[in-house]
Amino acid sequence: MTDEEARVILRETLTDDVMREERLRVMRAVRNQATTMLGALGMPQLLAEDRLSEQLARYETAHHIPGDHLWQAMQFFFRVAREGGDEQDQTLIAHYAAIVRQTLFTPAYRRAPQIPDPFWETPLGLAMRFVEQGVTACADALQKLAKEGESSS
Repeated sequence: MTDEEARVILRETLTDDVMREERLRVMRAVRNQATTMLGALGMPQLLAEDRLSEQLARYETAHHIPGDHLWQAMQFFFRVAREGGDEQDQTLIAHYAAIVRQTLFTPAYRRAPQIPDPFWETPLGLAMRFVEQGVTACADALQKLAKEGESSS
C-alpha cells in the first residue's frame, strides 16, 4: 500500500463527523480526569467556575481554537493524515505527539507515557501512527478500514 492509497482510505474514514466525535470523546475523557484530579486535591469547585466552564464548552463546539494544546495537536494529526504535510509539518510531528502523549497517557509520578494498545485503533491513534511512522506501521488497520468501507457500500 502506498502513502497515497493510505491517504485515500483515511480521507474516506476520518470524515469531519468522525474527527468531531473523536475530539468530543477525548475532551470528555480529559474533563473527567481533570475532575478526578481536582477532587483529589480538594478543589472540585474550580471546574464549576464560569470562565473555565465556558472555555471547556468551546472545545466541544469550535472548529478551530488558536494556541498550542491538545485540541490543536489532534487537529494537526487529522489534517496531516488526511491531506499530507509539508516540511514545516514534519518539524512539528514530535512536538504535537508529545502533547498528546503527555496529556492523555502520562500519569503523575511517571516520566514515560503508558499508552494502551486499543488507543492505536481509535481515529486519533491511527492518525498519529500514520503520521509518525508511515503506512507500514498501520497497514493492517488501514486494510481493515478499507474492507469495512467496501462492505458498507
